[in-house]
Amino acid sequence: MNIHRAALLVATTIITASCSEKSPQDGDKDAITSGTPREVARAEGKTTGGGGEPHPRERKIAEDCVALLRSTKVVSSQAANTDCPGCPAGGAEVLTLRQMKTDAVSCSGDTCAVVVTIRAIFNPGLGDKIAGGLTAWIPPEQRSAYLSGQMPAGEQVYRVQITYHLRDEAWTAVEFDRAPLE
Repeated sequence: MNIHRAALLVATTIITASCSEKSPQDGDKDAITSGTPREVARAEGKTTGGGGEPHPRERKIAEDCVALLRSTKVVSSQAANTDCPGCPAGGAEVLTLRQMKTDAVSCSGDTCAVVVTIRAIFNPGLGDKIAGGLTAWIPPEQRSAYLSGQMPAGEQVYRVQITYHLRDEAWTAVEFDRAPLE
């Protein structure tokens, strides 16, 4: 069911983003054609590299945030043991996405820095350690409580700065870092 919620959230984000974006055909055509060639290219969704988007799309950002969250796993020493058929391979997801919001996008050439706020809750679980994804951003006291079976209460808020590079006319996330709190 948690996977279904994440998929629903991504779908909602995509629909919201596509409904709220104004395409050049819907907007004022004079606003697009009255700028410099570079401004016209950006308005038409092209980069100086010839093609691609001027910055990562909301859908791409949402997919990358979901992947980051899902890569935060609780790992049990029994999971590696073949005598544990009920233990999930590779660990169980620690967090479930509640909401993702893009706060800022700043681009320069073929690099963009995107700041997002991720809201998530802890999934029930036990294990020996938490690994991957947002592990370093989970305070030590929450990690210990979680690993001992006491699920931290309430929604967790993580501000993340994602660095994207444009490669072959596609935006690729290359780094996830903590974003400063507002």
